[in-house]
Amino acid sequence: MLTAINYALLESVLTASEAAKKLLTTAQVPLSPEILFIEIRETAATLDCFVYDPSCQE
Repeated sequence: MLTAINYALLESVLTASEAAKKLLTTAQVPLSPEILFIEIRETAATLDCFVYDPSCQE
């Protein structure tokens, strides 16, 4: 069960993460298209698909 302190900490971490993602998105726009950024969540989801669900490889 989450305590009030844990909940507040979790909320602040999520807020900081969202702010960082907005900054990174803004920073990516002026860069050239040759520079690729890796979205960790998308990469992890893709790898999980290949590892745990062989039918997604088709």
